Amino acid sequence: MFQVHTSILDNADGSAELTLDDTKVLVSVSGPIESKQRQELPQQASLEIIVRPAKGLSTTKEKLLEDKLRSLLQNVLIRYRYPRQLIQIVVQFLVSGTRQEFTNNELNAAINCCYFAIIDADLSIYSSFASVSLCINSGNLIENPTADVISTSDSHHIVCFSIENGKVGNLLLLESAGEFTEYQLFDLLAKSVRSIESLHQLQRKAIEKKLGNDYIWREVKNN
Repeated sequence: MFQVHTSILDNADGSAELTLDDTKVLVSVSGPIESKQRQELPQQASLEIIVRPAKGLSTTKEKLLEDKLRSLLQNVLIRYRYPRQLIQIVVQFLVSGTRQEFTNNELNAAINCCYFAIIDADLSIYSSFASVSLCINSGNLIENPTADVISTSDSHHIVCFSIENGKVGNLLLLESAGEFTEYQLFDLLAKSVRSIESLHQLQRKAIEKKLGNDYIWREVKNN
């Protein structure tokens, strides 16, 4: 299941809520805003990522997710357009479809939700992007696996590509854990291209719906 809503938080510059199979996440974007002196970068915007779990307090798992999201988003945002400013992105999981020892489904949902929140905030990016979660289970490649499938898999992976003119571009992020061969990895990357391009079509539809809700078009009739 893929369901997204944008502009749902009034106190944020951009926001999105994404339900992706058994994971639900809310992302807010604030910025560019004035940064604290210790965060200020003279030639580009600084980026702050905060991840909050669905239940309880943040742990090293959330810090790991913050690091992975930061490594991706700092190369996607055109930060030199906002020198000495701060972009703050808060990721709040509402429903977690991943067991504590895994991050696959949470990272995948967070990446895709960040895309919609960044678009909603009207921040400049180099290209669109999308990710997909996959695993290899008894030699079979499974897309968007559930937590139970991940726990019994030989390996699990997150693949994120840039998207240019509706087609997959550069590999932005590859997170892999478990046992797999080089052949399996390249086969996985090749097959993920189709999934990500299909996901981009859902992104386009969601953005078109957002634009339709944001603007009221009136037909001008000549008298």
